[in-house]
Amino acid sequence: MSSLDWNAEATLHERNDAGSEMQYNFSVLKKAPLRELVAEVAAMDSSQRARLVIDVAGGKSLNVGEILELAAREGLA
Repeated sequence: MSSLDWNAEATLHERNDAGSEMQYNFSVLKKAPLRELVAEVAAMDSSQRARLVIDVAGGKSLNVGEILELAAREGLA
């Protein structure tokens, strides 16, 4: 994940389904640079971020575990 562009446009989604990892029933919460969204999700409590996914320009999707790992590595947590 080190090749991520921190300034790339990213989209924060929330799952509306019953917890499936399938890419359906997501609502768009916000579009912003990746760095901003990672910091925002890392600052949330676990119940707020449980159903979130970040899609990064170029087709990469980050789940909560990956988001928190990136935040910790980059000093955003």
